[in-house]
Amino acid sequence: MLFLLLLLLPFRELCCPGESTADPFEVQISAGCKMQAGKASEFFINGAYQGSDFLSFQGSFWVPSPAAGSRAQNVCKVLNHYRDIKEIVQSMFGHTCPRFLAGLLVAGKSELERQVKPEAWVSSGPNPRPGHLLLVCHVSGFYPKPVWVRWMRGEQEQVGTQHSDLLPNADGTWYLRATLDVAAGEAAGLSCRVKHSSLRGHDIIIHWGGYSILLILICLTIVVTLVMLVVVDSSFKKQCSNWNFISPHVSSAAFPMGANTQDTRSSGRQLCLAQELWIINRFLKKWKTSLKQIW
Repeated sequence: MLFLLLLLLPFRELCCPGESTADPFEVQISAGCKMQAGKASEFFINGAYQGSDFLSFQGSFWVPSPAAGSRAQNVCKVLNHYRDIKEIVQSMFGHTCPRFLAGLLVAGKSELERQVKPEAWVSSGPNPRPGHLLLVCHVSGFYPKPVWVRWMRGEQEQVGTQHSDLLPNADGTWYLRATLDVAAGEAAGLSCRVKHSSLRGHDIIIHWGGYSILLILICLTIVVTLVMLVVVDSSFKKQCSNWNFISPHVSSAAFPMGANTQDTRSSGRQLCLAQELWIINRFLKKWKTSLKQIW
């Protein structure tokens, strides 16, 4: 950029020879490079004089803007005689700039690919007027910033949905609030829908006065698992009790050389306990796998 500033020093004389240099004049320059996947990098340099397009650098030559007239043609004619200037421009913006930009992309790749799922919940705000409710859908903890939040009735979007400004959280994620002013008798059947890139098409849907489908599935999974564990525990306790009842009545012929029936009962209880722990462990592993699939 220092090079471009130095280039401006003779600009006034080249542009308007013979005019008074006491009057202020304005020169604007935009320069940079572009990178697109699967395409060669491009760079651009555009110059404006007194708020109007004046010249640009294309390929390896300075080109006057069509509406700039003879002044721009004279300036470009002079600049194109300086081969060193053109080589510096091509090297700076055609080679150095793309490499610098590629380094920035590599350094920020993890941040660009970061995906954090949002959390959503609904609440009621202060009543806007008698007989009306203010429904509030809170969405927090998501990244990246773009998010889609709407109040819905079935698949129909509610036109009156209002959104707050996106607010940053301390961990770099974002927070958004969507509100809807409805008559108290029309709130039933409404739901808040959240779409975000981290959800991969699995939208969050929270019904007004209810809970999210995901939370319901998790609760059902936990309840079913606990019931099955209780049934298994009761079954094995009964089996162990039957073992203890049978052991004292086992014929002594079954235990030659004075075998201790107390040791036999103890071994039976240990066997029952080991089987019970093994089955409970299998249930817990299956429950963990099912929970991961739901999430």
